[in-house]
Amino acid sequence: MKQGKSKLTRRDADSLFPDLQKSGTQLSSRPNNPFGDAPAEPVERTERVNRSERDEAALWKDNLVTLPMAIVLPRGYASLAAVRDAMARAWQVKWLRESKDEVVADFPEGWAAVRPPSGPIELRDPAGIVRGVYGWAGDAELRILPRYRVESQENSSSGLGSVLVRDRESGQILERSSTWSAQTGTNHPDWARLSAWLDQAFPLHDDPLRLWTDCERNRG
Repeated sequence: MKQGKSKLTRRDADSLFPDLQKSGTQLSSRPNNPFGDAPAEPVERTERVNRSERDEAALWKDNLVTLPMAIVLPRGYASLAAVRDAMARAWQVKWLRESKDEVVADFPEGWAAVRPPSGPIELRDPAGIVRGVYGWAGDAELRILPRYRVESQENSSSGLGSVLVRDRESGQILERSSTWSAQTGTNHPDWARLSAWLDQAFPLHDDPLRLWTDCERNRG
């Protein structure tokens, strides 16, 4: 995640009230210190305000995420503009600025882009669920991930594989193959059956900006 380089400069509270020059002539109606003998309470209050401003600015910058300009179009979306509009509604994203290959977006609190030790960068929601992945190259594309999907599962001891339907928001397995096979992925004997089950159970599952709790809530 790239953050803005500018930082709020802490103002020295003492500079707000520089030492007063003593005058050779004094008026009896005015004390030497125009603020009297009371503690410099306004200075302390300014310190608190400045600290609050710094905290808010840091939080705001922490929510900025740099994404690739290109997005893999999910099924049902005809253009990049349509996907961005849907992201703005479903994720409450604000598009701030863009360059040739990248776009900077302001995400809700808790969202972050995390680079694991290996593999693509992961765009994670406040619960830590990966909602999208993308690479570092200039021609990288953001792939938005759906809530429900058919996944392969491998048995390390036998070398055989199975398939299952997972709810990625809850982590729950909704349907599982009863067959273990040397064929994996889409070649697995039960892949077509589980895909058909998913199509029937969740007709909108191909849209990665639908069915998630936050997406449906934000869409109203």
